[in-house]
Amino acid sequence: MGELQSDQSQRWVLSKGRLIVGTASAFVMAITGFGWAGYNTTVGQIITSHVLPGVLTPAGQDQNILLMGLDSRLDQNGQPLPQEMYDALHAGDETSGGYNANVLIVVHIPGNGGPINAVSIPRDDYVNLPGCPGSVCKGKVKQAYGFAYQQALDAQANGNSDAAGAKDLTAREQAAREAGRKAEIDTVSDFLGVQIDHFIEVTLAAFFQIAKTVQPITVCLNHDTIDEFSGANFHEGVQQIDAS
Repeated sequence: MGELQSDQSQRWVLSKGRLIVGTASAFVMAITGFGWAGYNTTVGQIITSHVLPGVLTPAGQDQNILLMGLDSRLDQNGQPLPQEMYDALHAGDETSGGYNANVLIVVHIPGNGGPINAVSIPRDDYVNLPGCPGSVCKGKVKQAYGFAYQQALDAQANGNSDAAGAKDLTAREQAAREAGRKAEIDTVSDFLGVQIDHFIEVTLAAFFQIAKTVQPITVCLNHDTIDEFSGANFHEGVQQIDAS
């Protein structure tokens, strides 16, 4: 699975049932993943990040959750997904996609019990990149993750080539992703001028498997659609679709 949650966030979310009410659909999908994540899957398990402090926010205090959606076609260990998943996704193979945070949604939960709001950040907004990840100080908001990820991988390889070759590949991948997460969180926080208290990271694999859990999905189309790349050819009107 390609889903990740920040340290302590699962316990906090489970204690706040109201979080699932009145939010953006992407947030509902992410929360759905918490309950579904206990099942064994072909792609792995939830990984806990330590990028943010593992401290529960006091009751009555505002909270901000950042949802990050990566277009990576790899699992959390940087390994290819099962071929049957690529076949179902119709979105290329492990060479497609990357580590751009193409979905960035900040969910604001007022401490006084007021309405929950979700703000989507356009992925191509041109912003300052705090810390200049990969020596890039300005760029698209989505790029902070990938720049820091690659910089961390390069640093591990260049620091000691022999040690880097022997070091566990999974540990190297996770260290690089942690660098990417921190850079993306810092960028969004700086851009919006808000503190990020928790975050959830979801890759294409996790999105697909969550969709499998909640399928069939009812959609209503105003017109027929034809998409030669994905094969998403649907008729006008109400119908039910599956994860593929």
